[in-house]
Amino acid sequence: MQALTAGDRAAVLAVANAYAPVDGPALAPLMRHMRVVQLRRGEPLLRAGDAPAIECFVLQGLLRTWVGDAQGRSVTLDFHQGPCALTPSVVRTAQGHSRVHCEAVGEARVVVFDAQSLVEHMPVFASVQCWGDAVLRAELMRRADREWALAALSAQERLLACRAAWPELESLVPHRHLASYLGITPVSLSRLRAKLR
Repeated sequence: MQALTAGDRAAVLAVANAYAPVDGPALAPLMRHMRVVQLRRGEPLLRAGDAPAIECFVLQGLLRTWVGDAQGRSVTLDFHQGPCALTPSVVRTAQGHSRVHCEAVGEARVVVFDAQSLVEHMPVFASVQCWGDAVLRAELMRRADREWALAALSAQERLLACRAAWPELESLVPHRHLASYLGITPVSLSRLRAKLR
């Protein structure tokens, strides 16, 4: 892990402000807890069971969050393409331990910090509190949209929606991960892609 550069600090502030207005002085004490992690393709950021809980900003690159199902298969829950904030730890953890795995799909630059430091800063800085609430609301809406799509849309409609959200995703991730995210088999994804060509 490395300390933040001036460019990293600016990037973190830009990502934070994409969710809700927060100024540099309010984030400055929190930035002292932040460290940069460079990830290579396939390298884990999180493993199920990891503790303590961390918060993350994806500055560059693409990450995949996943779990193992009852048969030991990898099930993709989400993709996180920088610049963005990773799903908040309160959603990813249970009793302080990660419930999910998260790995880099390619080269990635991520800023991490202890989730407890955010909890301690939120009551002190109103803009940090508002920012945290905005990130959580955005996550709730994203999850509600995904749940609705899995229940209400056809596999083809889900693929088209995924393409609209992440135009380059199909060229960046193994298709088995994309199929898993869409709730279909790799064979079904291959057929759908052929049909849509």
